[in-house]
Amino acid sequence: MKQNTLRKGAKPLLLLATASCSLLLLAACGNSSSQSSTQKKGIAVSIASEIETMDSSHSVDTTSSEILNNTEEGLSLLGKNSKIEPGMAKSFKMSKDGKTYTYTLRKNAKWNDGTPVTAKDFVYAWQRNVNPKTAAENAYMLAPVKNGADISAGKKAPSTLGVKAEGKYKFVVTLEHPVSYWNLLVATAPFLPEEQKVVEKYGKKYGTTAAKTAYNGPFKLTDWNGSSNSWKLVPNKKYYNQSAVKLSSVKYQVVKEPSTGLNMFENGQLDQTQLQGEQVQNEKNNKAFKEVEAASSNYIAINLKKASSASALKALQNQKIRQAFSVALNRKQFVKNVLADGSLASNGLTAKGMQTEPGGSTDFAKAAEVSSLTDYNAAKATKLWKQGLKETGLSSVNLTLTVDDTDTYKSIAEYLQSQWQKNLPGLKLTIRTVPKTTRVQYLMDGNFDLVLTGWNAEYNDPATYLNLEDTGNTYNFGGYENANYHKLMETVNNSTNKKARWKAMVAAQKQMTEDMPVVPLFQQTYSYLRNPKITGLVENLAGAEPGWRGVSLK
Repeated sequence: MKQNTLRKGAKPLLLLATASCSLLLLAACGNSSSQSSTQKKGIAVSIASEIETMDSSHSVDTTSSEILNNTEEGLSLLGKNSKIEPGMAKSFKMSKDGKTYTYTLRKNAKWNDGTPVTAKDFVYAWQRNVNPKTAAENAYMLAPVKNGADISAGKKAPSTLGVKAEGKYKFVVTLEHPVSYWNLLVATAPFLPEEQKVVEKYGKKYGTTAAKTAYNGPFKLTDWNGSSNSWKLVPNKKYYNQSAVKLSSVKYQVVKEPSTGLNMFENGQLDQTQLQGEQVQNEKNNKAFKEVEAASSNYIAINLKKASSASALKALQNQKIRQAFSVALNRKQFVKNVLADGSLASNGLTAKGMQTEPGGSTDFAKAAEVSSLTDYNAAKATKLWKQGLKETGLSSVNLTLTVDDTDTYKSIAEYLQSQWQKNLPGLKLTIRTVPKTTRVQYLMDGNFDLVLTGWNAEYNDPATYLNLEDTGNTYNFGGYENANYHKLMETVNNSTNKKARWKAMVAAQKQMTEDMPVVPLFQQTYSYLRNPKITGLVENLAGAEPGWRGVSLK
């Protein structure tokens, strides 16, 4: 999931912050201490944005992904150190050729209304996701399933998808080709089951409120009417593993200003809040301070298809102008002085830590970087900019940068505005701040010139980033197209030869950086103040963690 500023995940801007166990409003710290040590206790956390949807077929933002991760459960779970653990499937078998997976489902798993979770729930959900009528934003993730891509393209019927139910509790998946990280994929939102009768009962309104959603995970969502700034997770009494549910509730409160979250934490109203900027340095010695590394890549998406004006589009379609945006930025200075939260400067779209070279130790992000186009060089930026203006016949350019309406993103936007207008003569940059939900919609609609967004890795592989910019991908917001890049991505997504796949991935990211359809900025590190009494929380670099399963408050 996902877009963190958009995740994804996710883990989603994924940014679900992959490592985010985010945010609400309850004087939990004070209230819980008076409870018996044997009682379940509630916690309260803050989160940066509202839920957009509880329909797993349409989840594209990190907040929705986080709540789905706690209220629904797929075939597998991602445990500590990204270890695959049983979910709805208690076991699975893979064929010798790596193309067929047979999952044996639990017979005691139920939906919150008491209806058993069966193989048909997975068949229905996966077929619904690839059905063009659903317009599921993450349908591309099911492309490895037999006929998945053809169905999404309208070439075959959803019923031909390579999935079937063998009785109630055997779910069989046939792939087009082996996928080494397949069981990491099936732990994500597009592969969740869906209770058909509930989805069909509410139709387009499914997932728009807490009451119009079905749950098979450890918690149920309450107090969410579709636009609430606060909501609650409470135990799902029908969940098969009641021993994993150790909290009486998790209250969430949307908090957009870090100072507000800090005050609420200090006043005992929150058990967790995210820190930003100078707060990180100020609170590092606090026993409640927690720093979490995440595969959360933040970048500027550039509209190559339908910008705000003809002159803006002409400018943005020029490669030299796009490259100028990148080399005009001093990323090291930016992460140190503007973010000041431990985040890392990015030299490419893919976050660090995704994969190392087969048989070697070189990190993919290092192997695939094009430093000449991501290192700060003001003189080069000005030269590229002027060359680009000459090629387009423009003497000046008016552009709009869209960002979330939080203090952090406003600060980032002001830095970008300052750097770009200083190094790119003739540029006038207007900042447009909007709520995250609006910004996400603008992205999906292509309503932007430049937009600050991000992606939280859904699984530990560079492909989770590289696929974003492939032709036709839902998250290719700017409409980037390059035949060579697409050919490389076919190798990435289909090859079983590790060395050939690595070579194709490196070449793809270098091609993307040369073309610069997105300007990489930083890899986020999340810093929190977290009640030290919270135990059992799993936080991985990428993918959806178990969430609040197994978490308790001492």
